[in-house]
This record gives sequence, structure tokens and C-alpha cells, in this order.
Amino acid sequence: MSIQYYHHGRFRVAGGVIPDAITAYCTYGNPKNPCIVFPTCYGGKLDNNGLLGQGYLVGEDKVLDPRKYYIVTFALFSNGESSSPSNTPAPYNGSYFPAVSYEDNIRAQYAVLTKALGVKKVYCALGFSMGGQQAYHWGVVYPNYVEKIVVVVSAAKTSMHNRCILEGPKAALIASKDFEDGHYTSPPQHGIRAFGRVILGWLYGQTWFREQKYGMGGQYPDLQSFIREEGEANWLLNSDANDMLHLLETWRNGDISQVRDNGDYEKALKSIKAKVLLLPSKTDLFFAPEDSEIELSFLRKGTLVPIDTDWGHSLSSWNQSDVDFVHAQIGKFKLAGGILPDAVTAYQTYGDPKNPCIVFPTCYGAKLALGSQDYLVGEGKVLDTKKYYVVTFALFCNGESSSPSNTPAPYNGPYFPFVSYEDNIRAQHAVLTKILGVAKVFCAVGFSMGGQQAYHWPVVFPDFVEKFVGICTSARTSPHNQCFLEGPKAAMLASKDFADGHYTSTPQHGIRAFGRVYCAWAYGQTWFREHKYLMGGEYPDLNTFIRERWEGRNLQYWDANDMIALLATWQKGDISLVRDGGDYEKALKSIKAKALIMPSKTDLYFPSRLMAILMNAQPEDGEIEASHLKDATLYIIPTVWGHVAGGGANPVDVKFISEKIHAFLNS
Repeated sequence: MSIQYYHHGRFRVAGGVIPDAITAYCTYGNPKNPCIVFPTCYGGKLDNNGLLGQGYLVGEDKVLDPRKYYIVTFALFSNGESSSPSNTPAPYNGSYFPAVSYEDNIRAQYAVLTKALGVKKVYCALGFSMGGQQAYHWGVVYPNYVEKIVVVVSAAKTSMHNRCILEGPKAALIASKDFEDGHYTSPPQHGIRAFGRVILGWLYGQTWFREQKYGMGGQYPDLQSFIREEGEANWLLNSDANDMLHLLETWRNGDISQVRDNGDYEKALKSIKAKVLLLPSKTDLFFAPEDSEIELSFLRKGTLVPIDTDWGHSLSSWNQSDVDFVHAQIGKFKLAGGILPDAVTAYQTYGDPKNPCIVFPTCYGAKLALGSQDYLVGEGKVLDTKKYYVVTFALFCNGESSSPSNTPAPYNGPYFPFVSYEDNIRAQHAVLTKILGVAKVFCAVGFSMGGQQAYHWPVVFPDFVEKFVGICTSARTSPHNQCFLEGPKAAMLASKDFADGHYTSTPQHGIRAFGRVYCAWAYGQTWFREHKYLMGGEYPDLNTFIRERWEGRNLQYWDANDMIALLATWQKGDISLVRDGGDYEKALKSIKAKALIMPSKTDLYFPSRLMAILMNAQPEDGEIEASHLKDATLYIIPTVWGHVAGGGANPVDVKFISEKIHAFLNS
């Protein structure tokens, strides 16, 4: 099947003229066989993308079998394939595209059939929804040309209730802040998403929602995921906003009695010579089945067969075809905040797979491509690639694994779902077991957010990990840590260029403010007092250090939505939420793996007791956790480098950490 295009030349329509009107169509089967016309519905595409293609009825052994019939499928004007606002050049482009009626579509289709394809008579005109309204119009516009009509979930006239329904999605799109009266220069995501959410509630019956069929047999974990993909993604990926509005107007103004009977609906129905089969859905909210009953009473040769279904208007596309889930994607990965349609985990491997496996995931701000894990990995280093099979993993939202910045609509940017540490661990486990064939992890090692992942490993998969090392980290993000993170987060969200995550260029104000708020937390007070921010002469003063090290690097390597999404994972870190219902102590005591815990003496994120000075004070995060673990060793890193001591910032601290890990791995 390939789409063909018929050029009508200058073509008059209800709202004016299309200078070079084009009708897109496809043909199936032998032209000598009886001809069946099957036009698209709202959202329908000939290429089988969009809300609905025509393939669900067309094909060998399907009801429209090309071995028996010569099938011609037509794209409606304004569907994006035939002439539409999106593909028509000025002066009729975009919002200037003229109004098109059903009669205009039928006249154009008739021209293709008679002038291009040589069809002398149509055996049957068949359609679903707007396609059904076109089928009805065939019997009125060309009463002697069509023998039979099949109307699936449709009506000869768009009722007042139906028109009122359509005012909702139309208003949502037009009122959106990015539609710009149809003069947008990039897809108006706000408007299209709002349109999708408004119209979706009308597509299915109330019982369908009550029975939670929006889960689509396990495809979606919840209603929001269903709405995001079916209500937003279909339109974002396949439709233009101006096309959507113009096609809606064709639907709203549908009425066979306007063709030749001056609004006399009864007379128009009685004039139809063709045999008509009406297949309304008992639960359709657009085209009420009562409308079909009224139509039947006026048709000369009509048959009514109500479809007993709770699928509402969408039954023909979802519930009665071989392609029940047209837009379902393989490999959906369930997350705490919803679904990633095609989740990607980035990783690197070092060494021989026959050696003991060590897992070393990234922290906040780290990327595999930047060598963030290299300070511990390599020949002669503590994670020696001659002795161990080392696998480094990129966190979701770090820009390498699935993230707001690299995920397509509808989960792009601010619509990316929340991801937990548990989600990351499950994804990493899948890579290890399904791709790399790892039967057991000898040790999970991590710094900061990487350390929180190391803590999660023996909780999510308690028999899969023998040892773990947590560096400058904790098993649960403390309230103080959560509060600290609110600062850079607020600076980003409140910035004048962040645009609620819908920025079209890098939000420099937001990212720079984020870095300035964040940087004071990364080091100890003594570190600043000793002017270590000069980095041995690399920077002349504090402001230059902040500008280059914190603003510059974030601007160069990070996306703002990624930064915010990853922060959410960090803020909600808590091993006790995985399986112990929030019982933190119980979760720690349940860990079977041997633990090495190394907090930094001057860490402001994940504090530890300041040894001699705080000897009589309450123990802090690292020591509390060590006291509850069955088999744990605690070493406090004696440093003024604060949190970053654990991430390779200071060679002296790296040496200390490496020595302790080496002894732990060999114990």
C-alpha cells in the first residue's frame, strides 16, 4: 500500500477556494472487483498512524478483503494527508485555510473515483464516526452512484449535544497559551495536550471507566498514564493543531439535509436510495444510539443492529479488530510515576565477565560520557578491571539513560514521570541478568545518589548482592537534605526563562541560579575559609569559581528538566518504602549484605558525627544506619572537602576511600 495523491486544481469549498486541492487515497485489490469506499474518521490516517488507520478492517480475511473487493480509502481534507492547513502554502496555510464541508469531501472523492480510477459505481460506502457521516453523504450527494451504505457509530447529522461536546476540546486548544490564534511556530503542546484530555472522556462509556478498562489489559498502570499516551500522545505525534480545529468544524457542521433539502432532515433521509446498515454503539456519547433509531424510521431500506458494548465511541478501533492496541509500544517499563514507553538504561562494562561483578552507578551531576566514574575504576585502581567485572550505570534523568531531555512525546520535558531509586535498580538488574548474564553482584558501590542506589540494591534484590559500599550517602534522604534541595529547585522553577519546563532554548537564568544556590552546600565551611575554591590558582576569586565550575558546567552538560527530575528521585529516596512500609530501622536490619559506610566529616548533605568534637552528641545519618545494619563497617572520611570528598574531587580523599574499599573487598 502506498498513498497516492490526486490534484484537483482550483477547487471550491464551503469556505472559499483551495488553489491546488489534493486528495490522498489508497487502493487495494483488483479494480475489476466491486468497489468499496472507506474514508477516514477524525484522527484517522491512511498511513495507519494517528488515532486510527484503516488497516483494522482492510486486509486478507478481514471484512474488506482485497481479494474480493476493490477498496479505496480516502483521507479527509484537513487530516494532514489531503489538503490541510498544515500542508497548504500561503495564502491558505494554517489558520487561513478555508472551511470544508462533508459535501466538499465527497465531490473530491467522486472526482478521484471517476477521473483517476475509472470506477463507474460504488458497491458500498462504509465509514466509522466522521467516516460514517461521509458514507451517509455519499447516498445524498450522488444518490445513483452508491448501492449500499454502512454507518458505524455515526449519524446523518451532528446533533446539538455532539456539537456542544466538540466546543470543549476546541475551546481548550484555542485558549491555550501557545496556540497563538493558529500562528504558532512550534507545536502548541499545552493546547494539544489539553485538547486530548478534554476529548478523551467522551470516547468511552462510563462503565468502561468504572471497570478500569483504561488499563488496557496491563498496558497502563493507572488512568493518568492512559490519558498521557492515548489522550495526549496520539495528537502530539500525529496531528497539527490547525488541522485538528478545521477538521472539527467539518464534523460540527455535518448535516445531510444541507446538501439539497434545505435543512429538512426527514426528507433528506427519505431520499436515500441505497440500502443502509446502521451500527450504533449502545454506549456512544458522541452519536447517541437513539439518533440511529430516528434515522431508521425515515430510511427507505434501513437495518439497525445496535452494538452491545461498554467501549462507547471507540469500540470499532479498539475492541473489535486484530489491532486492539494500535498504539501500544513494546517494552513498556513501569515506574513509580507512570510508564516509559521505551525505557533506556545507559551503562558501560569494564573487565572480564568471568570475574566478580561490581556495580557502580552514577550520582547527581555525573555522566558516563564525562568519565565521572573513572576516579575509582581502572587498572591499578580500587575497582581494578583486571580483577573485577565492573558495570557502571547512568541514572534515569541524567541525560544518558531515559530522561526528560531525550524522551519523545508524550513523556518529554516536564511530562516525564517520576522515577524512584527502586525503578533504577530494577532497570539495572534487567541489564545485568538479561543482557550481561550476571548471576550475582559481588559488590554495589556508590557515591551520593550512587550510594543511595547501593543501599537500595540489597533491599530490592536481597539475595543478589553480597556487599555494598555507601560513600557520602544515606539509606534515606533526611528532611534537612530534602529542605536543602528545595533551594536550587525553587531557583530553577521560579526563573524567568524556565517556562514551567516548556522552554525552547536553554534557560540560562534558571540553570545559573540553580548552580549558585547549590554550590555552597557541596563543600565544608573550612574549605571555603581556606580559600580552596581558588583550586591552586585555577580561579582568581570566588565569583569566577562559581561562574565557571557551577554555572558553566551545568550550562554545558545539563538540561534543566533533567536536573529537576533527578532531584525528585533524590528527595524521595528511602529504602523503607520498598518493602517495609516506612519502617526505616526494620529496612536496615533486613539487609543481608555486608556494608561499608563512609560518610564525610564535613558533609552538609549527608552528615556524620564529627568524631571527637561531637563525641557526646546524637549520632548522625551515617552512624545511625551503621548501628542498625547486621554487618557493617563505618569509616569517617577526615576531610574539609565536604560532600564532594567522596566523588573524586580531592586525591587525598580518593586515596583514603580506595584503601578502605580495597580492604573491604578483600575481607
